[in-house]
Amino acid sequence: MISLAALTAVAARPIGKAALIALGIAGLLAIGGLGAWRAAATVQAMVDDAAATAKAERDAHWRSEIAEANVKVAQAEVEQARAAMTADTEVKAAETRREEALKELETKNATLADSGRCGLGRDRVRLLNNSR
Repeated sequence: MISLAALTAVAARPIGKAALIALGIAGLLAIGGLGAWRAAATVQAMVDDAAATAKAERDAHWRSEIAEANVKVAQAEVEQARAAMTADTEVKAAETRREEALKELETKNATLADSGRCGLGRDRVRLLNNSR
């Protein structure tokens, strides 16, 4: 081991001009390296911020696009439901008319006299021809 006295003796010696210049250059290089490292860290932080901003803008854009598409789908569903209700109403009305026409035809058929003949009489044939 090196004694404390030896270290003190080495530290107490005067530094030469070349050593002083070497220490100055080493110090400047260290400061320059530290500055370059901080500059790189700052640039990286700026890149990270720009990427986060771009991602937020992209997400906001696509959220609005999805919201618009959802509104269009909801409107289409409402229109389709209205069309289905209209069609259902029309079908029910047609069924009601058909049932009423059938009841009327049955009533007219019942009022016709029942002749003892075989087959259809002229009145029943006319009744059936008019029912179409």
